[in-house]
Amino acid sequence: MDYKILDVKKEKDKVTLNLEIQGKYFNKALGKAYKNISQKANIPGFRKGKVPYQVIDTNFGRQYVLNKAASISVSELYPQIIDNANIDPIDYPGVKFKEIADGKPLGVEITIPVEPEIKAPGYDKLEVTAKPAEVTQEEIDSYIDRIREKYSSLEPVDGDDPAKDGDYVTIDFEGMVEGQELEDGKSEDFVLEIGSKTLTPEFEKSIIGMKKGEEKTVEFTLPDNIRRNDLAGKKAEFKVKLKEIKKKVVPEVDKEFLKEAGDYQDKKEFEQEIKKDLSQQKEQARKEEILGQVIEQLIERADIKAPAAMVRNRTEQMKSEFENTLKNQKINKKNYLQATGMDETVLEQQFAQRAEAEIKQYLLFKALEKAEKDKIEPKEEDVKKEADQIIANYSKEEEKKKIEDYLQTPEGKENLLSSIRRRNLMDKLIGSAKVVDKKKESPKKEKKTEEKQGGQTKKLWTPGQK
Repeated sequence: MDYKILDVKKEKDKVTLNLEIQGKYFNKALGKAYKNISQKANIPGFRKGKVPYQVIDTNFGRQYVLNKAASISVSELYPQIIDNANIDPIDYPGVKFKEIADGKPLGVEITIPVEPEIKAPGYDKLEVTAKPAEVTQEEIDSYIDRIREKYSSLEPVDGDDPAKDGDYVTIDFEGMVEGQELEDGKSEDFVLEIGSKTLTPEFEKSIIGMKKGEEKTVEFTLPDNIRRNDLAGKKAEFKVKLKEIKKKVVPEVDKEFLKEAGDYQDKKEFEQEIKKDLSQQKEQARKEEILGQVIEQLIERADIKAPAAMVRNRTEQMKSEFENTLKNQKINKKNYLQATGMDETVLEQQFAQRAEAEIKQYLLFKALEKAEKDKIEPKEEDVKKEADQIIANYSKEEEKKKIEDYLQTPEGKENLLSSIRRRNLMDKLIGSAKVVDKKKESPKKEKKTEEKQGGQTKKLWTPGQK
């Protein structure tokens, strides 16, 4: 072998290797060092790449060449060294040469940063709060109302009835600001839901009370939060013509509606199905809420610190993924930042915060899975059931066969086992916590809260995963 490991020292977040690189290999690296120096050296009387070794020794010194050869040796052998030693670095190594001399093996100390070894914290005596999973009649009614909204239709209003809040109107308009025509302030056959805040609120309110065929001029002051800052606070004048008024008609829960919504026999069956769906959703949301708090408490209990190198690498990965997403959607990054009111610094801070949280969770679960290995190992029947469920998600026979073959490979088997272990561990953590139910909120308030949270993912990140 080209090198020999003399000593291995493992610490919490690094591995230090003391090794010797054999003289034969070092001599080959010495020849490469002379060649590299020769190709770059500017020595009068000699062409680059044709400088004799003795001249290089005279101009640069023998020790300089030996040092170059030492760097080449470590650079070339490093991938082989960490692979044979089964080490996964998280950052660049520290290299210290202990002895560089002619006719002797090269003595090297390599310090390799690795994922820190976290001691799994106990998960007893954890107390969390979570929304109850029970489904009320009020929630069922609210859900039905949302379904009815989806099946609603637009119908013309009767006779000379004026436009009301919530009506859909077709209008022509033309805007002026301080006597100048407003750019993008003119449109024909524009369909607007009054009260939707699609346009300026003052503009939408002015249409209330207008009748079909009516024309009017609307004057108001443009708000401060208008997209074009140069127009904020200025007087605007719009000529508006109302061409059509339609009202939204929400269907009743009758036989026709029940048939269209899912061919239900009656309202009772419809409500039972909704209750079942809502119950599953709320139970899943409750589990995720409990798990999130348990993870936070365990990270604090274990005092987990995310290595800077891992945070940096994951942050860069996130930035790359984000930029690729924008590119695929043909969105200019500068325009995106303007639209969201952010700048590069704020965006990078958000990525770094997310990266740090992901890495802490990853280190926690890695420690817990190791400590609980015997308790979370799946049974053979559970593995088969999981594989069958995965395959059943595909409709085409060729797809089923492809997935079935993959699950028989070593990689497929391990991924399947890993997924079940992770779920078993999550179930143990959720089941171990003492849960105090949160005070019940109204369906409307809950819906607003969910929209504000923006559907945070509970999927845990692991290295190599996007």
